Amino acid sequence: MVLDIGTVLALLRDNIRKTGLPVPVGKEVLWEWSKGLDLPREGEVLLYTGALYQLLPYISVFARQLARMEKSGAGRLAFKAFGKLGGRLGGLAGLVLKPSKVDIEYSHSILRSVVELLKAAGVSVAYDPGVDGYSGVLLYDMGLDDDFRAHAEGEARRLVESGARVIVTVDPHTTHTLRSVYPKLFPWFELEVRSYLEILAENVDKLGWKSGDAGAVTIHDPCFYARSEGIIGEPRTLLERAGYRVVNPRRWGRMTYCCGGPVESISPGLAGRIAEKRIEELHSTGAPVVAVMCPICLSNLRGHSRGKLRVEDISILLRERLEA
Repeated sequence: MVLDIGTVLALLRDNIRKTGLPVPVGKEVLWEWSKGLDLPREGEVLLYTGALYQLLPYISVFARQLARMEKSGAGRLAFKAFGKLGGRLGGLAGLVLKPSKVDIEYSHSILRSVVELLKAAGVSVAYDPGVDGYSGVLLYDMGLDDDFRAHAEGEARRLVESGARVIVTVDPHTTHTLRSVYPKLFPWFELEVRSYLEILAENVDKLGWKSGDAGAVTIHDPCFYARSEGIIGEPRTLLERAGYRVVNPRRWGRMTYCCGGPVESISPGLAGRIAEKRIEELHSTGAPVVAVMCPICLSNLRGHSRGKLRVEDISILLRERLEA
């Protein structure tokens, strides 16, 4: 049985209006990963994380809480009642969203791996915490058009005013939103938007890899990369050049199968059943490792793999194969 959709939407709206992020956390969560990297704040090529990897540990905790509520009638009623508290619920949620330090550090390691890979490929990127933010993709996905437009316009203007020419993204949801949605809403948003995987694939000959067979890896294509943006060959090229033997599941590329994550905030149970079905498909290839390139896929598939597979972000797998 699904959770009250009106409550879910009200929470999403409230959090984004107050903090610019879809869950009630402080904005410092956005840039803590970049401490010590000494990245320039200005440049023609600007990294925009979209916040999803940083929010991954908090979203995972929240999803587990929602799953417990969904399983009981009392839990669903409590969730709906909390929703009526409006802004006060945000404070309550902030108290209970306490991911482990290990999970936070893992999310940071993904973004740091992205930067390390770009540097190894000879690509210099700038990163400005004041410009980085959240694309608003959940508002868009949920059909909250007015809220999405208002939030997205602020993000788009900051990016344009940054002086950058190219925006480098790190996940499929943010890539699609900035590259295919923003320009339709704001004709003045004319920045070039590239996934870091596209940039790495173009510079793959500059990357130095460890020698030897790295083992078999199954690729789980995220929907927005494969179906909407045509980013299918790039991750395969990178993994193969890094020494992995790439195998595809039954449904891959443009015919990829959803991880279940997009419905997690409304029906955690349904999201789990979809993820378990996908895990079975991925497991059937015989490869012990699954490469994912989306934080939503990473969270949902990892949470339902039950030790059958190592579900790993592609940036970590590639970084592991870089020469020292």
